[in-house]
Amino acid sequence: MSLSVYTCVFNVKSMTFPWKETLQNWVDFLGSEKNQLVIAVNKSTDDSPKLIRDYLKEIVDPRSQLKVDVLDIDIPYTDPAFDGKGTAAALAACTEPFAILMDLDEAFPRGQRQHWTKLATELERSHLDCFLLPVVDLCGDEQHYREPIGSKFRLHKNNPQFTRGVVKDARRENGTFDTTRSDSTELIWKETGELVRSAPIVMQGLPHFLTMAQIESGMVPFVFHLGWANFEQRLKQSAFWRPVWQAREGGPVKTEETLEELQKIPRFRHVLPPWRA
Repeated sequence: MSLSVYTCVFNVKSMTFPWKETLQNWVDFLGSEKNQLVIAVNKSTDDSPKLIRDYLKEIVDPRSQLKVDVLDIDIPYTDPAFDGKGTAAALAACTEPFAILMDLDEAFPRGQRQHWTKLATELERSHLDCFLLPVVDLCGDEQHYREPIGSKFRLHKNNPQFTRGVVKDARRENGTFDTTRSDSTELIWKETGELVRSAPIVMQGLPHFLTMAQIESGMVPFVFHLGWANFEQRLKQSAFWRPVWQAREGGPVKTEETLEELQKIPRFRHVLPPWRA
């Protein structure tokens, strides 16, 4: 079951998370089989297309069947639908039967490839077009702070009638859209703007924090979010995030003190994360 992993990026040099490690993670996940990696690079001012192409040449075995496409696109960064139009351009270049949307601050847990292909097989047999899959915040080393934080329109059939964009119900007559109802990256039908047929795959019954064993057991495919890669920035934003943490039923109440404890965890900031294959 072949897959296309696709994304849209902007100015990788300014990114605070390890984008090279993320690309390596995606290449490891896709392997040497007939799969595809599509990266749309939008209006970057730091030579991002060359940086990405050069790095991918270093890590992709030329003998493998993995197809790599790095696209140069030009969407104004001031466009509210910047993300959606960028991911739509990347999706349009996907060639494999199933596609997976990723952000450059997201990574696949090691050893989960067969679970994704199995889920793609189930999707192919179903009347659905897309599975919404969980996102787990990678907040520390192998023993600490793996936290389910939501789900995304993640794995889907690669139908040429699909695109990424603003869902119809959130559009306004003046060309803008309601940002509380759409982030402009929903998986929609090109012709109607309606959402495709989808279903969430959730982590029912799992504890709020996940152990490494639970994560690698293959209960359900998901991705890591590297939201804590820039620890100092999160520490500065703790006053902003605390109400969010407190609002989560059964979730932790993090304070400056617990954040300081997180900072002491070995391997927290500068060592290769555990999702590296």
